[in-house]
Parts: sequence; structure tokens; C-alpha cells
Amino acid sequence: MGNIFFDLKKLKYCGKNVIIGKTARIRYPELVSIGDNCIIDDFTYISTPLELKGNIHISSGCKIIGGKNSKVTIDEYSTLSPGVVLVAGSDDYVGGIATPMVANEFKGDIVIGSICLGRHCVVGSNTVVLPNVVFGEGAAVGALSLVKNDLNPWILYAGIPAKEIKNRNKDQILSFEKRLKEKKQ
Repeated sequence: MGNIFFDLKKLKYCGKNVIIGKTARIRYPELVSIGDNCIIDDFTYISTPLELKGNIHISSGCKIIGGKNSKVTIDEYSTLSPGVVLVAGSDDYVGGIATPMVANEFKGDIVIGSICLGRHCVVGSNTVVLPNVVFGEGAAVGALSLVKNDLNPWILYAGIPAKEIKNRNKDQILSFEKRLKEKKQ
């Protein structure tokens, strides 16, 4: 059985060996590109332009939101753990009425931006990432964190707000990638 919320043929691009759960919801499939070997688990909701490179896993219950004018890009070998929320666009909650169903004159200030995860990034369960954040290659953030600033490459972060914890093992991770590529040849 195919997806129950949208027609997979309407995706901007869909690579080879892609698995999309039948209950994953993509509001604007024409704005979503999915590279080879990607998995989007059930109960995921996407409502912003999204570009997934190859070999990415988006776990169950993730939300990638922001509307048509924001954007999220996730590079190769990156993972969103269950319950992650990437907020590329949002109301500022200071003034106005925070609902899309009212006329524009009642809205507060809107924050429209992007979120970019580099290669080999990991976002821990139930973490929230706010607009205009860049994860350097290999950056990772632990569960239940709040990311509101850019993350440096190959560092593990955690907390509210996310703070540096320790270095990740770049050499080991890149060695695993190299062996994986050699195995596929």
C-alpha cells in the first residue's frame, strides 16, 4: 500500500531505494527532493521545502516545518532520531495571532529561514532546532536539546540551549564511510 496522505509521484525528486512510511505526511511534495537510500518513517510531518541527500534516516514522529518560504537541507549519512522538530520558519509569538487561518494584518512577526545539516550529523530524540541554524559536518546533538545557534564540526552538543560536550571521533566515522563505499563496489 502507498502513502495515505500524498502521491509519491508528486515529489520534486525521489531517488533509488527510498522508503517512505505510509503515514508520513508531506504537505508540499512538489518542494521535496529525496536522494538515494533514504528512509522517512511513519508519523513524520513535513511542511517546508526539503532536500535530502543520500543515505539519510528520518525516524518516526519527526516534524520538519516552516512553510513554503523556508528550507531544510540534510546532507549524506545524517539522522534525525524519533520526535525531532526542525523549525525553519515560525511566528515570533510576541504579537498578533499565531494561526495561519487569519488575515495577514493579525499576524505577528514571522521568522523565515533555513536549517542545514552537514554530512554525518545526528540529532537526538525530541530535540528542537530553531530557524537559521547550520550544523557543521559531523556535528551531533543529544536528546532533549534546544539548538538555536550554529554547531561546529565534529562536536557533540547537548542541553537547553545546546552546549559543547566533547569531540566526536571524526577519523573513525569517516573510516566507516570509506569501508561502506568499498563494500558497495
